[in-house]
Amino acid sequence: MSTVTHTRRLVEHRYGRPLEDLRRDAARSRSDDPVLPVVLRRLDALTRTGEQTRAARRSLHAAWQDARADGYTRDDRLRPCIAELLDLERQEQSHAEAVWDLLDIRLLLEQPGAGPSSRRTGPASEDADLMDAAREAADLLPRLTRDALRPALHDYGIHISNRRLGLLLQQLRAERTR
Repeated sequence: MSTVTHTRRLVEHRYGRPLEDLRRDAARSRSDDPVLPVVLRRLDALTRTGEQTRAARRSLHAAWQDARADGYTRDDRLRPCIAELLDLERQEQSHAEAVWDLLDIRLLLEQPGAGPSSRRTGPASEDADLMDAAREAADLLPRLTRDALRPALHDYGIHISNRRLGLLLQQLRAERTR
């Protein structure tokens, strides 16, 4: 999977909506997320750089085929193509890392749109059943770890996100130290 495709899917996953919907909302200024327009601009730059990188790879391949067909053994013809490709790959990686950093910043800002807020420090009243089941499962475990608690909860028919599991572990550990 290309860096562009991976980053696009990551953006869609983090926002919980297709990229086209995100672009439409950003164009209408309907988004409360201050990071979204920057993410979209950086993703566009990444896409352009990805297209240029693919073109440079095709160019290098053609130059290599020509050099090979001519019986040319030195790489003087290929060096400019290689240098351009390396530069574009660095740019592509830099653009991708910028988008990834922006997505991390967005999570730190706790912007809405990516699902439930992780600001909760303990379970809400509607999570009492989950907490009771987690206590029962934790009582059977010799050590309270993420790797041990997740399958124990699965045995109770409970499948939860990694973030929510972390909150449960935090709460259970706090209860054990009391």
